[in-house]
Amino acid sequence: MTKQLITIVHGIFMGVADSIPGVSGATIALMLGIYGKFVNSWSYFFSNLFSFKKLFNSDEFKFLLFLYIGVAIGLLSSLGFIDYLMTHFPNAIFSFFAGLIIGGIIFLFTDLLKKKKEIKNNSSPLINVFSLIIGFSIAFYISGAQFLIMDHSLPIIFFSGVCAMSAMVMPGMSGAFVLLMMNQYSYIVNAVNEFRFSVILVFILGAVVGLAFMSKLLKWLLDKYYIYTMMCLIGLMIGGLRAPILNVNNWFIFVIYVIIGIVSSLLIEWFGRKATTN
Repeated sequence: MTKQLITIVHGIFMGVADSIPGVSGATIALMLGIYGKFVNSWSYFFSNLFSFKKLFNSDEFKFLLFLYIGVAIGLLSSLGFIDYLMTHFPNAIFSFFAGLIIGGIIFLFTDLLKKKKEIKNNSSPLINVFSLIIGFSIAFYISGAQFLIMDHSLPIIFFSGVCAMSAMVMPGMSGAFVLLMMNQYSYIVNAVNEFRFSVILVFILGAVVGLAFMSKLLKWLLDKYYIYTMMCLIGLMIGGLRAPILNVNNWFIFVIYVIIGIVSSLLIEWFGRKATTN
């Protein structure tokens, strides 16, 4: 399997996750072991946006190109199917994705525990706990928030794009759920289906601004404060569990599909680590 094909497969996993309100494609990127490369590539992209020759010949651009071919395939192939599953089997589908997230949390904690010496020498236990709580609090609040009463003016559409894309690059934060919370999800989907180009272009512009800002911020945080940032991201994932759990009302099904989700997450992580070491 070539490196490009593996990257496309990674993107497909992320695209399927991004199609579900409450689930983050960035969480899948973390589980696959490509999150750092994902953030660094976007940061590089926006830093060299007007150096076309340098950008197009870079490994970062090629990585993003193949990754988002996969994301597009995952999104387009799963939207209708996921919508059907969420409508007819909500307990199973939300429990399964809760299991995926729990598996990712377990993996990240164990991954950090392997770096005990580095953590001890380069971080403060108090700040680690504080970072975890901050991440948890942000995701817990957003994932349980009620719809905001917002209109559909172009400035609001732009702001929605900024917020949704900022959320999409953060584990535990769902861009689709942020749009739901802002009462823009159905409006944006309908605009795409009806080819309302003014709405689509303004939303894309906001998304680009959000992606540029968040990718640069996350790269800086990961470079300067890696352990604290990872603790915050783990907190985001834990807090983000609130969204799928709120959609579950059959706890017997919940336990079964959470276990299936955890096992699936371990398989995804195994695939990601195996692919990145080959």
